[in-house]
Amino acid sequence: MRARLPVTLALLTAAGAALTVFGGAGGSQILQEGFEGRDPLWVKGAADAVFREAVHEITDDGPHRGQRCEHLQLTAEQGSHIHYSFPVGRAPVGDGLNASVWVKANRPGVQLLARVVLPREPNPARLEEPLTVLIRGETYLKGGRWQPLDLAGPVKLLREQQQLLRYELKHDVNVADAYIDRLVLNVYGGPGLTEVWIDDLEVAPVLDATAARPASRERDPARNGVAPSPAAARGPGLVELRGDNLMVRGERFFFRAIRHTDTPLEALRLAGFNTIWFDASTPPDAVEKAAKLGFLMVPSVPLPAGDAQPSEELARTVARFADQDDVLFWDLGSGGLAKEQADGVGRLASLVRSRDSRRPFAADVWDGFERYTRDVRLVGVHRWPLMTTLELLQYRDWLDQRRLLAQPDPFLWTWVQTHLPDWYTSLVYDRPGLGAGFDEPVGPQPEQIRLLTYLAVGSGCRGLGFWSDRFLADSHHGRDRLLTMALLNQELRLLEPLLVTASAPRWIDTSHPSIKAAVMRCDRGWLVLPMWLGPGSQFVPGQAAANNVSMVVPVPRGSEAWEVTPADVRRVDQVERVEGGWRITLPEFGLTGAVVFTNSYDGLLVYFQNEARKMRQLAAQYSYQAAESELKVVQTVHEKLEEQGHRLADGQALLTRALASLDRARSLFDTEKNYAESYHEAQRALRPLRILMRAHWEEATRDADLSSGVASPYGVSFYTLPRHWRFVEQVRRGTPGANVLPHGDFELPPGEAPPAWLSQTITVDDVTLSAERVAEDPKEGKQCLKLEIAPKHKEKPPLALERTYLAIHSPAVRLAPGTTVRVTAWVKVPKPLGASADGALFYDSAAGEPLAVRIMGPTKWRKVTLYRKVPASGTLSVTMALTGLGTAYFDDVRVEPLEDGPAEARARGP
Repeated sequence: MRARLPVTLALLTAAGAALTVFGGAGGSQILQEGFEGRDPLWVKGAADAVFREAVHEITDDGPHRGQRCEHLQLTAEQGSHIHYSFPVGRAPVGDGLNASVWVKANRPGVQLLARVVLPREPNPARLEEPLTVLIRGETYLKGGRWQPLDLAGPVKLLREQQQLLRYELKHDVNVADAYIDRLVLNVYGGPGLTEVWIDDLEVAPVLDATAARPASRERDPARNGVAPSPAAARGPGLVELRGDNLMVRGERFFFRAIRHTDTPLEALRLAGFNTIWFDASTPPDAVEKAAKLGFLMVPSVPLPAGDAQPSEELARTVARFADQDDVLFWDLGSGGLAKEQADGVGRLASLVRSRDSRRPFAADVWDGFERYTRDVRLVGVHRWPLMTTLELLQYRDWLDQRRLLAQPDPFLWTWVQTHLPDWYTSLVYDRPGLGAGFDEPVGPQPEQIRLLTYLAVGSGCRGLGFWSDRFLADSHHGRDRLLTMALLNQELRLLEPLLVTASAPRWIDTSHPSIKAAVMRCDRGWLVLPMWLGPGSQFVPGQAAANNVSMVVPVPRGSEAWEVTPADVRRVDQVERVEGGWRITLPEFGLTGAVVFTNSYDGLLVYFQNEARKMRQLAAQYSYQAAESELKVVQTVHEKLEEQGHRLADGQALLTRALASLDRARSLFDTEKNYAESYHEAQRALRPLRILMRAHWEEATRDADLSSGVASPYGVSFYTLPRHWRFVEQVRRGTPGANVLPHGDFELPPGEAPPAWLSQTITVDDVTLSAERVAEDPKEGKQCLKLEIAPKHKEKPPLALERTYLAIHSPAVRLAPGTTVRVTAWVKVPKPLGASADGALFYDSAAGEPLAVRIMGPTKWRKVTLYRKVPASGTLSVTMALTGLGTAYFDDVRVEPLEDGPAEARARGP
């Protein structure tokens, strides 16, 4: 199916062009201004009162939202109006027009107006110009408190002015194609002192807001032109860490960062990121541009190798960034730092502290948490679970274990995988991941990025970094991922008041076995995050949707449940008081969700409703385009699979369903202006696509020897399934030859060591490790390999192992490069393995640990199979490992070349 979808909604381009936000057939925009820059934007206009402007500034004194607002202070004599105006481009007057601004003043009387241009009615005083007229909106009534002023019913207001103009001009006045070109505030509050604070302006739809923007202003695109976002604070004294709270200008701050490589900064800012990660090689103009765009910055300072002292060049790098006002904190090391590197981080911290004693330090830590917390307060952890056998539930456990290791009082953050790791691109595509682009769709799936993000937040992370922006570029087929991350940033910003005060999470089950929910108590309510964590989601998520999903949430009485999205806020109607809390039922669940329990009188609900009202049009645009883009990608791979003969009985029907939902979403947006339902309908369009992708993957891994998901290196992603089927056809043509791995049966006498087999024991934990050949129920013969890790104090075993690894490595067998081999072993795990998310592992040197078979147990003797190509080195070995508390057995380990080619491609022996 090659149906073309008309592009009528937002365009969100990746590398090569800045993001732009358009909507509707005429290319309309949502104009949003958060007044987060350095210069005021409202322009002094007409007045009939003598007045003196004492202050006109951008201030951080009590903004409505974000970090800043615009402030006026003036003293006036008798009169009726003092106008200040703000250009908005061209906002057509119609029933869908929305214009509002938040105002706080020391006295009532401030009024919102709008100047309407009548392009078909000449101005009698200057015939070369169109006639303009003012229409009047709401008046400020709450002295000393923030109040939104709306331009309610602009069509009705214009008709009233049309009647007055007809009487004044003595003829019918043509108001066709009328549009608003500027908002006006009458700030006159009477004789004497008047103070006015202005924040959060919004006008929609607007046809050319960008051209109308004041040129003198350094804007925050995440609040001005797209979606409001907490603005970047400026000045090193404005950032501090209080306990597990990162504070910016005295307000808790949740950073949504991305590591910058080459996607335009404008695109990243408009996608909702509020923090940018820079390394030492970043050119000064990029740093300057980031500051102007309103980013907070995190300089990544390179860690000197070994025991080397920081160099003068490194000191200059630190000095360069220390002089920047927009630095949020310092990154003293990435990539998962080991305990042995902690002293080097300490020396680097001393160097940075000598130039900047106020900002906190962060580091990405793998182990040695106790030592690192002496110098690092922002503890980062990360690993890449996608395209590996680490199930998302196990990844959740790993994050929870890192939080326990980082106690007490941790500020925990993590990187979210947005890319293919280098080992994968080298293995599958024979190129480094950050090299040239790809001429075919590549992963990860946008759904996987969403699941990882919600997992991180649900595991208590107080900030998120998205690893690589290059995989969001068009060269890496990243448009759907970038759009998904723009939606995610909307959701994170919406939930930020809860996320920054959330307690340690508690996980609960739901009525659906694949849906789990994180429950977190917050200062102003309870946050419940249900998410799809079904088996194999790290490869290809399933439908990830269900109806009538219920769960018992341990929440006290006195609060109501609301389902919150960027498009709307819906009361959860199916609520029942039961033992242990409230049983709630969500009529429609898709991939992830957010339910908030709150007292409706504390203002949090009003905040969500206001924010959703502001976001919904943009959210609907992003949702539509993300689904449209993913449909095209899925269709491309699906057609390749059909060409290979791998057809699904309902494949065409699923694509038709997705297209129908997209058409419905477009109609809801363009014709009915029902942005909330358009958003949800676009989300529904993704469900048949997920069913199709999962069905293809399940068919490709149906055979028993392929069921691990990693048996073929091409079977770990939907996008590589065409390669997988070609590889499987090659495997099936081959015949396994003789086993070339010696002593894989573990049948040597007890006192005799097998030649070239190596044991490896690593631990920093309070455990004992042992590896031996035993006669305890072997699978074949009389002996098998037993690996065991036990706590030294059985009465108090560790809840999480920081670094413990027990492994047996086979000798390398030599084979012709490119030879296809079958690698097998029998594995038994009598009881569940604890204190680790990885359990027992079996893997080969060609694909490495990421494509290991992981077994958490319990399981009886089970055969595992891997098919691999011998690398260019001509050698291949296998590893049996244990990482958690418990016991694992291995037996009958084999490496068998598949003999289907010329003689030189066959095994030459061990």
